[in-house]
Amino acid sequence: MSESTRRGFITSAIGAGAAVTASSLVGGATGAGAAPTAKTASGPLLDLAAAQMPYRQDDPRWAKKLMWDRKQVIKVAREFNHFTSSEANSLLYRYEDGNNIGNEGCMLTCLAMVMRLLHPQASPVWSPATLNRAAQDALYYSRSGLSMVTLYPDLVSEMTDGNVQLAISQDYLPGMKGWPRMYTNTAPLLRAYMSLSPAERTNFLVMVKTGTYDDTVASHYALLNPNAPTTLNSNDAELLDPAMPLKRTGSWKLSDSAAWITQEPQIKKAWEKAGIRPTQIGGAWVFSRWASDHSGPLTAPLVEAWAQQLAPG
Repeated sequence: MSESTRRGFITSAIGAGAAVTASSLVGGATGAGAAPTAKTASGPLLDLAAAQMPYRQDDPRWAKKLMWDRKQVIKVAREFNHFTSSEANSLLYRYEDGNNIGNEGCMLTCLAMVMRLLHPQASPVWSPATLNRAAQDALYYSRSGLSMVTLYPDLVSEMTDGNVQLAISQDYLPGMKGWPRMYTNTAPLLRAYMSLSPAERTNFLVMVKTGTYDDTVASHYALLNPNAPTTLNSNDAELLDPAMPLKRTGSWKLSDSAAWITQEPQIKKAWEKAGIRPTQIGGAWVFSRWASDHSGPLTAPLVEAWAQQLAPG
């Protein structure tokens, strides 16, 4: 369900001179503590219906589009990075119909939704198919695995000419020793988001990770639904989820996502081993429109609410 990568492969690929660029979660964007220079007025709700949101990974318009060619990835790992056969075979999960958007493209589909909603004037319209092609053409990743990192902060910024950028990011490392479980109603940043009205969220979107921290098949990405009414008393937030079945309509929550994803035995086993709870959050990434004068992201309502959550007492 996710962009399956392994840190060891990326490290060795860099050493071999492969086309992998190091990613910085704050590259081209303000840091987590930086507030925009001007207060942002809220606007009309994002038109999810007109934009056909959420995009689904199993949409036949793009589900079969390859992200990586597993045979080529294994060949590159063996011949250029000197991996053993077992190491090379472990780089990507094997799907009968290939490592395509339907199987691997949850993050890619989320980014396509971010760009479609926050940069709707783009032509052609951003979809998982158009973003997959643009990302491959720009060598953010390649079918052969010479680059496998989606570099989402840089990708979104480049493809929107800087009009949409990553403004805030946090990792909660689920399953790792010493890290408490985080939920939408316990993590300060997500509590701040949940405290806002839909009208206050019109200039930004929040992508969350569920499942394991390591971007394997057991980790998954979705967007918090910006138009959904929320309450700080609930940790079961409504989603725009790439994994939501194509024929399913209506409300879809974190618990629905977890129940659907963990039908896959390998994913269920990994979640159980790491002690992942159904509505647990593994990280949060806030993508924002930027002010027309390029002075900063239009996240003022969220930053102000976040500061209140972090204030002592």
